[in-house]
Amino acid sequence: MASCEDVRKIALALEGVSEVDHWGRPSYRTKKRMFAVTRPDEKRVLLHLPEERKAFLFEAAPDVFVKFMWGKTANLLVHLPAISKKELTALVREAWENVQPAPRKIAAKRRKA
Repeated sequence: MASCEDVRKIALALEGVSEVDHWGRPSYRTKKRMFAVTRPDEKRVLLHLPEERKAFLFEAAPDVFVKFMWGKTANLLVHLPAISKKELTALVREAWENVQPAPRKIAAKRRKA
């Protein structure tokens, strides 16, 4: 069983991540984008994943991966008590990787430097 404290530890262990208040909730972000926000009930975390990945998770386990609509966008809420810390680690890392700059942009910046 995973918890919001696990989310915090996992996220802050990733390179370039900081914890920032997001409307009274802890969120985790890189310099440019947020990738995780814990919910007030402390039993769920919103993760920013690619659309195709979210669709797969919604279909695979709708009781664990809850669809939360914000306008026309389907967001992913992970029900923390229903997943292991190992699964949570993989999902948080995936969300973090999803907000990283594309590899070609990183390579271009290095060439300019």
